[in-house]
Amino acid sequence: MDSPVKPGNDNETGGLTGGSTPTSVILPPMLAWLPPLFFFAVLMGSPVPGFLVFMLIGMVHAWQSWRQPQAAGAFQWTRQDSWLALTFASIPLFKAVTMLWSPAPWLALQNAFWHAYYLFWPLVLLGLHRCCSSQQQVDRAIALGLITTALWRLGYEWMQWAWLYPGGANLGILAQLAMTAGVWNLLALTRPGITAPRTWRWIQAVAVLATIVVLVLSTRRLELLGFGALSVMVLGWRARHWLTPVRAIAGVVVAMLLLAGLVYLRWDKFALGFEQIAQYRIHGANTENFTGNSWGIRLELWRVSLAAFLDHPWLGISASARPFGMQAWGAPPPELFNHRHFHSHLMQTLVEGGLLGLMVLVLTLAYSIRALILKPWEGQHETALLGAALLAAYVAEGTASATLHYDKPNALLVIMSCWVWLQIRSTRPA
Repeated sequence: MDSPVKPGNDNETGGLTGGSTPTSVILPPMLAWLPPLFFFAVLMGSPVPGFLVFMLIGMVHAWQSWRQPQAAGAFQWTRQDSWLALTFASIPLFKAVTMLWSPAPWLALQNAFWHAYYLFWPLVLLGLHRCCSSQQQVDRAIALGLITTALWRLGYEWMQWAWLYPGGANLGILAQLAMTAGVWNLLALTRPGITAPRTWRWIQAVAVLATIVVLVLSTRRLELLGFGALSVMVLGWRARHWLTPVRAIAGVVVAMLLLAGLVYLRWDKFALGFEQIAQYRIHGANTENFTGNSWGIRLELWRVSLAAFLDHPWLGISASARPFGMQAWGAPPPELFNHRHFHSHLMQTLVEGGLLGLMVLVLTLAYSIRALILKPWEGQHETALLGAALLAAYVAEGTASATLHYDKPNALLVIMSCWVWLQIRSTRPA
């Protein structure tokens, strides 16, 4: 039986460690700072560069482990590693398979190529293993990164200097990354049994406020509500032993008030969304200024995708499906409907792969939940919560947006899932 690496010792984080052997023996100590540096700069554009760095380190480690499989620090690959790697690889592989029935095979292959990050999941896992960082370092890096990004964006809002603009041009991606990192920070803040200095507790508490600031300034409604809902779930879980029926009712009321407060912070955007829905229900795609109708366009995207799915229910149209080319199902002209995706991961899956694609999605999600949450739940409770928060954040994003369509979220999911799995396998009994 393959034996995993021996766990490191990190009393401050309940045994959540990223490495298995002393960095002073196996690696230059500087490598231990790469994961914290990555998580610090997640909102500042580090996902893709970080992915490449960890992948390259993983390639070197894979070569060394192949040459000297019994050497100290060599990664002992297990069957569980293979199954989880295949789970993530199934995302681009299934899209590539749809070339077989695609009317535009090369376009389907291009879509699969956008998700090529998941093919390199094993190398990223090896790279993170080689760095030997601790969960405590990552927790602190995330908190400092959230605060830095919030101050950066506040500075831009105040000064309006173009060179100061943070987060890139796509505020939706920035909000998705902030929601995901923010939930991990909240888990670190509320983690029981930690003897961290009080100063860091305060920093992580400020980072929660910083997450809200970034989400509010991004003007994104989905991620703001998603972070609010996930935060309520985290706090409710942490307080479950304290709750009585009366306290539970009071907690629900407080949670509703908090969510209402988040909505109030961007009420102008929510009011605009309700107006857009009302206009779409009356005029459909003929609504005035339809290209700027965010919620109306989503409803039209879902209407067109549902029509296409009902026309091709078993295998879908293939990964070459694009909203701007679906006039056969009543889509508006391309100049009004120039989106590349369907603003819903479920609808994207049904259009591209039909019921077969849905089955693949369900299986991959089910196995990920089993490996990252259910199996480690008893012995590695806090690590399982990290896995649950990660998957929940991406599922929340996928309800009404393109959760796996852009490079930074794809790279981040690979790295964060590898990190969680590394914690799980590093503390399993041999």
